[in-house]
Amino acid sequence: MSDPLKLVYTDTFEHAFDEKGRITVPKEWRGEGFETRLYVMPPEAGCLKVYPGSWLGEKMRTLASAPVGDPRRKALERLASQIQGVELDQQNRITVRERMRAAAKLGKNAILVGRFDHFEIWSREKWNEDSGEVGSLTVDSVLQEAGL
Repeated sequence: MSDPLKLVYTDTFEHAFDEKGRITVPKEWRGEGFETRLYVMPPEAGCLKVYPGSWLGEKMRTLASAPVGDPRRKALERLASQIQGVELDQQNRITVRERMRAAAKLGKNAILVGRFDHFEIWSREKWNEDSGEVGSLTVDSVLQEAGL
């Protein structure tokens, strides 16, 4: 099994969607140990969140023993109809359906943002509005805020 600490999504990249809704996954987020099966979640907070298959698998294992009527299971079942499964193609792109791109207000250009266990796809405009001043972040202040 791969070391999960080596397989993290970090950094920020700008890429463009092509006419078929495909976008390239940065080379830093693919290759040995990285998963090729990913899941695009419905828009939240102005972006699409993309998780590796193992993340969703963990959630499913957690609820595997839950009875059919369990509210947590029902919530996950409702979410299932909104999730888009994708595979990296030979050119290391994923295809994001038009309805997902439209709901997240994504145009041609997008910003892909690493979030350790997943990555997000933002419109350039929304990212510029919401990203804040990177220069104001320090490793110490962020770790302290996170309680680490």
